Amino acid sequence: MSDQPPAPEGSPPTPDDEVHGPGGAREDEPDAGLGEAPEVPLSAALAAVVPGMRPPRPPRRTGVFVDPDDLRDHVGGLLRAILGGYEVDAFGNFTFVHEGARVFVTVGMSPIGPQVGVFSVTNLDVELTPPLASFLLTTNHTLGFGSFSYDRDNSSVWLRHTLLGTTLDGPELQSAVAAVATTAAQVDDAIKARFGGRTFAEVPEEVQRRVEPPEPRQDGAPPNASGYL
Repeated sequence: MSDQPPAPEGSPPTPDDEVHGPGGAREDEPDAGLGEAPEVPLSAALAAVVPGMRPPRPPRRTGVFVDPDDLRDHVGGLLRAILGGYEVDAFGNFTFVHEGARVFVTVGMSPIGPQVGVFSVTNLDVELTPPLASFLLTTNHTLGFGSFSYDRDNSSVWLRHTLLGTTLDGPELQSAVAAVATTAAQVDDAIKARFGGRTFAEVPEEVQRRVEPPEPRQDGAPPNASGYL
């Protein structure tokens, strides 16, 4: 039996998206779309490993990452080891589905160097009311990884966590991915039940495809540049 995990089940992706399996190869076949993409099972951090199967070994660290393109290659290799496979959306973000919640992993620059973002849009078309704001803030107080925020322009609730990319390693990324994926899968239905709107999985595919994280601000001094901390 091969020591590679099975490829994700389900329909292959659209031309705008890619699916990268254990070997990282692109499968150029038509697909029903990002909204109906196959759910990529998480490995040991989130779900039971398929009996007799082992995920690919994570890439070895090559030192400090200062080039976001080098970091992106590293992150892709780590995600193949963690997840067994992933998709790439129209914006170039890594993405996968866990228990109905779609999670995105981004790589970009920030004032203090390259960074990796892990986020999920849990709910859309939900009004920011004092009860919802209170729920998000009090929930943030109990989270070990990630925090909730509200996108007023798109009436959406986000769960986000940011990692410094210069010295990123596998366990650090795995912990963030596991935490964001499981939390998003737990709270999206609860938010809908209490505050209305729709979960991300319920919105039309064309709406899902427009989801893009805000770019980190590049102007001004880096955070805490005054030496406060």
